[in-house]
Order: sequence, then C-alpha cells, then structure tokens
Amino acid sequence: MNQKTIQILFIILIPFLLILFSYKLILFSTDLNRTQQTTIDFLNGKTTALTKFNITQAEISHLKDVQIVMNGTNYFFYVLLFICTLIFTYYNKPSKIKLLKYGGISTLATISLFLITILISFNFTFKIFHQIFFPQGNWMFSKTSFLITTFPITFFISLTWKITLLTLFFAIIFILLSYFITKRSES
Repeated sequence: MNQKTIQILFIILIPFLLILFSYKLILFSTDLNRTQQTTIDFLNGKTTALTKFNITQAEISHLKDVQIVMNGTNYFFYVLLFICTLIFTYYNKPSKIKLLKYGGISTLATISLFLITILISFNFTFKIFHQIFFPQGNWMFSKTSFLITTFPITFFISLTWKITLLTLFFAIIFILLSYFITKRSES
C-alpha cells in the first residue's frame, strides 16, 4: 500500500475507534443499579447467575446475543487500536499532524451524521441498530419484561448522548492538537 492509501485508511478507521473508545469509557463510568450491574457482569462473562431475577428464556437468549455483539465489539476495538497506532507511529511529525487533523474532521463528520439521525428519531435509529445486530428479531419485549424495566429506553438515550458528546470532544481535541502543533512548529 502506498502512503496516501494508508493515510486514507487511518482517516476512515479513526472515527470508529473513537466511537468505540467513547462507548467503553461511558459504559465503564456509568452508575448502574445492582440489577443493571449484575446484567452487565453477565454480558462481560463475570457471572452466569441471572436466575434470581424474573427473566424469561427469550430475554436470556437476547442477552447471549448481546454478549456475542459486545465481544465482537471488543475485538474490533483492539484491532482498530492496533492498526491506528501502527499507522500513527509509522509517520513523521508533519504526516502525524495531518492524520490528527483529518482524523478529527472525519470523526466530526461521522458523529455529526449520527447525531442528525438520533435527533430526527432516536427510536428509528435504535430499531435499525437492533435489526442489523439482532436480525433474528429476539429483541422486542413487553414493557413489563425484565430487560425493559432494567434497561428502559431512557437508559439507552442517555448512553447514546454521552457517547456522542465524548466522541465529538475527541474529534475536536484531534483538530485542535493538529492546529496547536502546527502553530508551535512554525514558531
């Protein structure tokens, strides 16, 4: 691959890396109640005990599918981190400044498009997300089900906003870093 192709690859991959990094930070730092924490522990393979809750087999089946998606997300995050780190360390200072600038701009553009979709209709975006990652359709439950009462839509709206804003913050930091490094180099 030539240098331009590698730079373009970085610029395409960095938004996904920053979104997943934001997701990991937000999920880690979110205050969860005991039931939510136990469920997240189940998803992370730290416990197998959800039997003390009033949970159906359909909900357990969905949680196992969520567990697969979360594990895949973790692997994808670490692969992206490896590739982006490798690319970034390969280049000299002027090229790194460009990677920061254009990586920040591409992240800003990507997250802005996402922001527009959730502002238009969070429910529609949430539905599309579930149709993509859970095409078997086992993600719809009654309002009184364990999963819906434990993780109401407001939980996901809050997480989505936090992830979106943190990713926007990282994009702006990348752009500002490139600007300040350039200005400092010119001095």
